[in-house]
Amino acid sequence: MKTYKKAFLILFILCLSVGTLVAKESSTSGSVKLTASTAPEFKIDAGYTVKLPIWGEGPLFGGNNVKIKGGLGITPVTISVNADVILTPIAVAEISLGGQVGTGWNFDLMGVEGLRKGDGISPAVSDTMNGIYAKAKGGVALQFDTAAIWPGAWTSVVLRTYHEMNYQTYTNKFSDTPSYNAWEFETGGLHQDGWNYKGEYVVGYQMPLIINMAAIMVETYLENIGNTSNYETPMTIDVGIIANFAFTDSLNLTVIPQFSTRKTDKESRFVSQKPFGWKRLAAQLTYSF
Repeated sequence: MKTYKKAFLILFILCLSVGTLVAKESSTSGSVKLTASTAPEFKIDAGYTVKLPIWGEGPLFGGNNVKIKGGLGITPVTISVNADVILTPIAVAEISLGGQVGTGWNFDLMGVEGLRKGDGISPAVSDTMNGIYAKAKGGVALQFDTAAIWPGAWTSVVLRTYHEMNYQTYTNKFSDTPSYNAWEFETGGLHQDGWNYKGEYVVGYQMPLIINMAAIMVETYLENIGNTSNYETPMTIDVGIIANFAFTDSLNLTVIPQFSTRKTDKESRFVSQKPFGWKRLAAQLTYSF
């Protein structure tokens, strides 16, 4: 059998399999998020989600679904698009795959650059609109809500952990200065093409009040894994205290003071460790529809 016929047969079988899994009509939702911080940072994210319920019964399998998400992110110095597919095979787990592409430019009024190249030692140089940043990622989340066992308005303690591996690259990493083969996108610190790890740990309490959640979030980062140069970043940790205000069913405000062991040099953009201390105050206003 020719290769294209095999591919068509496999695709046909997959389509039949998906057709047997989807139990109900899909549902859709959208959101617009405005994020700002004392860093300073400012970003607008718009996203749209299609949710496909899957056959399942009982407390572990009754809410099985596949979510397909698409989004657009805009800051004063960057623009990016992203897409994610999230599978919830059981109530306590999520498996996700996704990607992002974007580019950046300078905002001279604020002295901020969305795309830079550097060598980790000398000052990083602007690379405005000269290349495309791309990221592919895969992650697994485990989550649990005590209200599933003890139903009640005041019995919801949420536990969640998420672990992600991602590969990041930039198309125009080399310049007239050969050593400037590392790059930075969206003020995220100096990177080379390669693998990165991110971990999240959240413990929160949900309440039937306008402040409907209080939580502690710990984020861990290990970047430029296995690079042979001096760009490999030691493990850094962010700790945030989360307070979420639910003004309406559609409008939420999340406030997060953050502390960190992460230090990014202002000139070279090289990321290193520092003593645990203040990072920023961030706020996110979300409108869902």
